[in-house]
Amino acid sequence: MSAPDRCTFRGFAGGILALSLTLVIAGSGCSNNSPTGPDFGANDPSVVVALGDSITFGVLDTNVETCEESNRGAGGFCPPLQSLSGKSVINAGLCGQDSYGGVAHVDQALHRWRPGVILIDYSPNDIANGSEVLISNLRFMIAAAIANQTIPVLGTLVPATGYHEGWNPFIVEANTKIRALCVELKLECADHYLAFVTDPGFIASPFALLSEEGLHPNHAGYALMAETWAETLRRVY
Repeated sequence: MSAPDRCTFRGFAGGILALSLTLVIAGSGCSNNSPTGPDFGANDPSVVVALGDSITFGVLDTNVETCEESNRGAGGFCPPLQSLSGKSVINAGLCGQDSYGGVAHVDQALHRWRPGVILIDYSPNDIANGSEVLISNLRFMIAAAIANQTIPVLGTLVPATGYHEGWNPFIVEANTKIRALCVELKLECADHYLAFVTDPGFIASPFALLSEEGLHPNHAGYALMAETWAETLRRVY
């Protein structure tokens, strides 16, 4: 499945959405209804791929100040999630990407690693595109995963503060639609936003979980994201 450009995407999305709904209704691995567990096909259920932006990459975690490839895997939620889940968690985050980037890269990630589960977490960078475009692109990624017999799991966007506090209205709107999409398609959702805003440290000061620039988590925030993903994975398999 090649990625559509921005002008032709919506035509692709309609057909892909129909495929997604058909496969979900047919029970193609998005929920663990079988007594033997999900059918992963040729995929490796011990492999989880995390697809997203700089937050998935782990920038501004301890000693990860840039998105240079030498820093991949050094920080973010993937290392603690691997420890918590017992799965091999592959960091496929690309800094600066919006959900169009996810559409462009989802097939490559699925075919390269053949993961049992793909974590999809896009993106405050979609603020310029709007929440409807974000949801349309998420539908494309979900359908690609289901067609590959990989279970898609969505994540909500973490809150923002400080210099980025003005991004919160978009984040809240996007998260409402992400949660609704998970309900509609019977997908598991890792609600990072809820985990952050109900955390006692965050309530005392958002900077307990967010970096000084107010958009990316700090080390404690990434650890909380890992816990939220791990809890969600336990509901999957």
